[in-house]
Amino acid sequence: MDEKGLEDGRGKEVTYENDSEYKSQMFVKEAKVAYKVDEEIEYEKYLNLPEMTRAEFIDGRIYYLGAPTKKHQEVLKRLSTRFENYLHGKSCDVYFAPFAVKIDFEFDQSSRNTLQPDLLVVCDDEKFSKQALNGAPDLIIEILSPSNASHDRVFKYNKYLSVGVKEYWIVDPMKEKIMVNIITGSMYSTTIYAKGDVIKVSILADLSINVTDLFEGYKGKEIVEVENARLEEQMKAEAKVEAQKLETAKRMLESGISIEQVAQITGLDFEKLRKLC
Repeated sequence: MDEKGLEDGRGKEVTYENDSEYKSQMFVKEAKVAYKVDEEIEYEKYLNLPEMTRAEFIDGRIYYLGAPTKKHQEVLKRLSTRFENYLHGKSCDVYFAPFAVKIDFEFDQSSRNTLQPDLLVVCDDEKFSKQALNGAPDLIIEILSPSNASHDRVFKYNKYLSVGVKEYWIVDPMKEKIMVNIITGSMYSTTIYAKGDVIKVSILADLSINVTDLFEGYKGKEIVEVENARLEEQMKAEAKVEAQKLETAKRMLESGISIEQVAQITGLDFEKLRKLC
């Protein structure tokens, strides 16, 4: 999708009717090179790059990533905070760059293609090794920089679709727009969002992202609501455990066990146990 398409497509779902139409719009052919890359040597170079170097290894080559801008980092921080608060205590988790993702490992375990998405959500712990995620995350977010815009819009779009990433966001911090791609069969359905819109995350049932807050800064309300909801769930869980203990203690007292013994077994205090007698 070109720049004009991104501008005109706000709030509209974009789908590709067939493979040939999709390929003609989204796949870009690379120029042929006059030499053969030695993947073994290049991969060794990649593994030995200085720590915290921003780089990816794709099809036998090292691609260096430019330093992120201040706005890039602000948006990343707000997104990671929003996902982190929502996912607290849930089965999925959020991670952000630098984090190695061997993106096509599930299709080819000998593949060395290693990407560094800005943010990813993973719901399957079995995909993790000591140093990388082996396979496709459930959701990936890439934040555009001047040096990587076409790379994220074309190459990574194709790669993430081919390995089955369920949801792929492309965030443009300069135009303050977000392209959300949701997998549908073998294709992505695309919707463009801007300030004033709210994005409902398809892989997480009740999580919504306010685009205005994302680009202008959180006003705090959403985070407070998430934290309050988490505390409420925790209090309900503790109350349930307390009720179960009281029910157990009541049965024990009725069977003739002394208050002292019941207190020792259940951990309940004497005052609560006396009320049961």
